[in-house]
Amino acid sequence: MAVIATIGSLLFFFSLLYLFIHFLRKLKNRNKQLSKKTFYPAFIGGLLLFIIGTSSVDNETQEQLAEAQEANKALLAENQELKDTIKEYKANIKDLAGTNEKLNNDFQELASKAEAAEKAELEKENLTQKIAELEEKNKSLEDKITSLNGQLASKTTTTASTASSQSKKAPKNSSSSGSSNQKTTTTANTTEYFANCTELRKVYPNGVASDHPAYQPKMDRDKDNWACER
Repeated sequence: MAVIATIGSLLFFFSLLYLFIHFLRKLKNRNKQLSKKTFYPAFIGGLLLFIIGTSSVDNETQEQLAEAQEANKALLAENQELKDTIKEYKANIKDLAGTNEKLNNDFQELASKAEAAEKAELEKENLTQKIAELEEKNKSLEDKITSLNGQLASKTTTTASTASSQSKKAPKNSSSSGSSNQKTTTTANTTEYFANCTELRKVYPNGVASDHPAYQPKMDRDKDNWACER
């Protein structure tokens, strides 16, 4: 239809051009007559073809315009959908940022706990080492105490034997001398002390009787007047 409109416009302009040329010739020759067979068909036909073609072009243009409007609506709908998607993505990004911040806080808290646990482990190792050193020192002191108790027991036995020998040589009716020897023996005997049966057995492997200076009621569990027996 655009071709028809173009042909009609060319014929219309041709008729106008022919009319203009005719007026120019008529100025020179007044007897010159207008050719109706040339002018009117070209003028009327061109005008009709131009109108028909233009109306057809207008219809096609309106159809294209309608299609463009539909396409524009579709684009607007897609644009709105994209905007909604962008809003959703922004909300998801915000949620992810909050989750990331929470994870960072949890990570820092766990790192602090791990650091505290590591410090506690180091303190535990230090305390264990100190305890081992103290146990070693305690063992050494126990050995020294056992050795001193042995020496003391030996000296006590020697003193008791010496006192017994002296008492046998002294007169039987000497009450003051006997009383003095008894006090000496009692004083010597009460100085023999053991913390437990383990220490006592190191000196007296078979235990001691109730009349022995090292006897202690707490070491006689079965109450048979014999402490730390095997």
